[in-house]
Amino acid sequence: MNRRDFLRVSLLGGGAFLMGVSFAGCANPAVRRMQKTVESNGAFQPNAYVTVTPDDRVLVGIGKSEMGQGVFTHHAMLVAEELEVDLDRVEPFHAEAGPEFHTLGMQMTGGSTSVSDTYEPFRRAAATARVMFVAAAAQEWGCRPGECEAREGAVHHKKSGRTLRYGELTRAAAQQEIPDDVALKKPEDFKVLGKPKKRVDLLDKVTGKAEFGLDFEVDGMVKALVIRPPVIGQRAKSFDADKARAMQGIVDIFAFDRGVAVVAEKYWQAKRAAPHVEVRWGRSPLEKFSTDDLRKAAREREDLDDEGVVMRHDGDVDDAFDEAAKVVEASYEAPYLAHAPLEPQNGTAYVQKDRVDIWAPVQWQSAVQGDVARLVGVDRDQVHVHTTMLGGGFGRRLVIDYIIEAVLLSRELGKPVQVVWSREDDTKGGYYRPFSHTRMRGALDAKGNPTAVSYHSMSQSLLDLDEWLPTMLPEWVPRVTKMMMARTMQNAVDSDSLPNVLATEGAFDANYKIPNWKVAYTQIHLDVPVSFWRSVGHSFNAFVVESFIDELAHAAQKDPYAFRRRLLADDPRKLAVLDRAAKMGGWGTALDDGWGRGIAVHKSFGSYCAQVIEAGVFDGEIQVRRVACAIDCGLALNPDVVASQMESCIAQGLSAAIWQKIDFEDGRVAQANFDTFPFIRMHQVPQIDVAVVDSDEDPTGVGEPGLPPVAPALAGAVFAATGKRLRKMPFVDALEEA
Repeated sequence: MNRRDFLRVSLLGGGAFLMGVSFAGCANPAVRRMQKTVESNGAFQPNAYVTVTPDDRVLVGIGKSEMGQGVFTHHAMLVAEELEVDLDRVEPFHAEAGPEFHTLGMQMTGGSTSVSDTYEPFRRAAATARVMFVAAAAQEWGCRPGECEAREGAVHHKKSGRTLRYGELTRAAAQQEIPDDVALKKPEDFKVLGKPKKRVDLLDKVTGKAEFGLDFEVDGMVKALVIRPPVIGQRAKSFDADKARAMQGIVDIFAFDRGVAVVAEKYWQAKRAAPHVEVRWGRSPLEKFSTDDLRKAAREREDLDDEGVVMRHDGDVDDAFDEAAKVVEASYEAPYLAHAPLEPQNGTAYVQKDRVDIWAPVQWQSAVQGDVARLVGVDRDQVHVHTTMLGGGFGRRLVIDYIIEAVLLSRELGKPVQVVWSREDDTKGGYYRPFSHTRMRGALDAKGNPTAVSYHSMSQSLLDLDEWLPTMLPEWVPRVTKMMMARTMQNAVDSDSLPNVLATEGAFDANYKIPNWKVAYTQIHLDVPVSFWRSVGHSFNAFVVESFIDELAHAAQKDPYAFRRRLLADDPRKLAVLDRAAKMGGWGTALDDGWGRGIAVHKSFGSYCAQVIEAGVFDGEIQVRRVACAIDCGLALNPDVVASQMESCIAQGLSAAIWQKIDFEDGRVAQANFDTFPFIRMHQVPQIDVAVVDSDEDPTGVGEPGLPPVAPALAGAVFAATGKRLRKMPFVDALEEA
């Protein structure tokens, strides 16, 4: 294997940059595709990401899902920078799912990795195209490439002033050698990256041109609503649909594994017919389940001699507690939470003999391909996933249950079917952030210095490897091997720590300079469906750890900000955002009566975020007046988008901290829509000031790191204002119990 072949194989293996793969005896598919494309329409496509047309359009195929976090804008900026074109000339679009968009063997959007995964690959893709355009122009003019330069969408001959637009060079560029390596710009030379830029998808969203899942239409498509059980896990035993079948527009009504499908020409016809279907449901393991009982059981388990699985054990915690001048203890609780994206779950599927097409707002395309291929009995490459815009995701669309329903119904009916969940369907029968209960103990010496922290949490695990691992592995791994690997790993993690990483993240990796630190986890086994929720374990562990640091500071009679500063002396990046937020938030300055300030700092997804919140309690209601937020996310490709993501995180974080919860009563979810699962209203949104810290580091996460500090900073503010400690979310419930 020569150097060029090695480079291509290596980059493909990383799932980031497909220039083509060469094997002995085979022609280079990247070259074949490039030449085929230019012969058919004159467009130049040197890789899977970048296409330049003869009329100078720059098309950018994106494998990540645009769900409001700005991936279209970021990827367009990456290409515009290295290709040397104006940003308004770049047209990003969701590319059909495929292996060229895989990272670590899968195509998905989550973990705040959309930029960090693609920062270098997309730049290299654009730079490669630029180099090939320069080579084509040099060949046309009979000069050396070094005598030419690319700028403003054209190649210029430095001495003569001659110019050739990229569109004029597409055919010649396609005949050039794909370079082994290309030089990328240095950050100090950036013209686009690092600058505030308008979102490239803004106009389409404002004018209604952008296509979300619910907007999709195809000839012959019918709409389906699924009547779902009142208790998760129940199955339909029988049903009576005589009245409903006679209603206008009804195509069919039948039971299947997920419930009873009501299929109609239009969604609202199905919606009107559904109440006229009488369903008799079977039993479920959850039919007696109550979250009140779960809370009680968690509190009782604190007294048992069960330390769980130890994730981290620095020093000698037991000795530190024996020698402590003061021991501080507290328990914290976070509820189940729904994801509640603005666009309800929906998906369209068309199952044909030799192919399946999926059009849907989805976060995990490779899981769709793998699961649907197995379900229908086709090859993975016969499942064509067309990603629409997503009206929010927050982790909910990593689960593809709504797409599987569309596939099952399309296979049954032999036509395209769009399944639409109501918001009540998703709130009452979707997937949830796990409930968690955490016991904290801390030791202080005679001078008020913290000498030990012990953390023990209880929650359901997000890692069910029997379900997840087979969808994550590459297609070439035999299914039997996938299942054996899943079973082997599942057996291993039952007695080890792998499933507990997500449950304890933000605690086991906390870096306060406290010599003795212990983190343990006990898994709760329940049939409540749980999944990734925005910032995952950080969403409740930051609340636990940062709130407890506040309690230690108070017990030591120290200022919470100064207390943290001393414990973070060895972490300059975290200390810098803490200082920035404290200064912005006016820490230490006087406040009006009834108001208090709280502070929190947390690292998640590679980024550092600190917040200072001003809040008070008036007439029994929490009011938030101001949030000062500082974020260090490495190089901020677009500071405006970073700021908007912080605002989004803060709004959702306040909603979750103050009001939101999912309660089960006899197996039934008590909440249904935004009236009982409320989001913050516009008039309740506080003043939000965001500082994006300058950094030369590579980009890290942005979509989630702004959420974890919200709850602890708010809890600290309420304590400062009222003297009441809020150790349970949502805070409206904690206030009633305080």
